[in-house]
Amino acid sequence: MKKTALAFALLFVAIAVSAQRGDREGRTKFGIGPAIGVATHNPLKDVPNNKGWGLGIGGILQVEHFFRENMSGVAQAGIISFAGRSAGSNTKNKAYTAIPVMAGGNLYAGSFHAGALIGLGLNSLSGSSATTFAYSPQLGYNFSRNDFPLDFTVSYDGYAGHGGFSALMFRLSLFL
Repeated sequence: MKKTALAFALLFVAIAVSAQRGDREGRTKFGIGPAIGVATHNPLKDVPNNKGWGLGIGGILQVEHFFRENMSGVAQAGIISFAGRSAGSNTKNKAYTAIPVMAGGNLYAGSFHAGALIGLGLNSLSGSSATTFAYSPQLGYNFSRNDFPLDFTVSYDGYAGHGGFSALMFRLSLFL
């Protein structure tokens, strides 16, 4: 009888430990999706008739590994191109293109997450290019739509250097 009670107690402990581990811990997810942004800083603001940049459109690839149920590491790369806004018939900014390559982490509270990424931005502006320090604090939400796992993230992407550039970004990722 003691052996049976001990076996049930060990089984109960094993189930409890397994339940605490959760379904995300140890998993790696790959994501791909579009990114849309609005430029928030104009590095050429001192140039006469400069109107800055408008909407940015691009895409992001991401890999996320869960070290714990509520903590993950993230690596991300993509390309975003911001259209130049015209100040008249003969003045138009050229596109500002950013290729962010960043890594960081997320902390989860249920389906919500907050995190930050840092890395490099390979940026191109008016025919010149530069490698800059890139940073991206972000908030997001994981959900499913028609059995497709999705993530919606809002971030503030900044690039220190090359005049400085920043944008408010909206990303929707499909996890594969």
